[in-house]
Amino acid sequence: MKIVYLSHPYTGNESINKGDAREMCAELKEEHPDWCIVNPLDNFGWADCAKLSYENILEMCVTLLGCCDAIYMCCGWEKSRGCREEKEAAEKWMLEVIEE
Repeated sequence: MKIVYLSHPYTGNESINKGDAREMCAELKEEHPDWCIVNPLDNFGWADCAKLSYENILEMCVTLLGCCDAIYMCCGWEKSRGCREEKEAAEKWMLEVIEE
């Protein structure tokens, strides 16, 4: 089973972006039943309550990415600082980069 990290913009329209990321996960799972999809927007939903900084959350996301085989870059990733940093880390670790 391939573990695929979903890189989706978050900041700016958080509730809509969370919903869009969940929909993308469902679509990808239907298309690729052999993928285990990691959605950090769901995985770290508790972080807002913990009052963690953006940098702390991004560090956790990148750490989680390091456990994956590939990264799936959702539409609009270029405009997101977090997505750009995730892609940079994935390339550095020579993970497969899949763009929507």
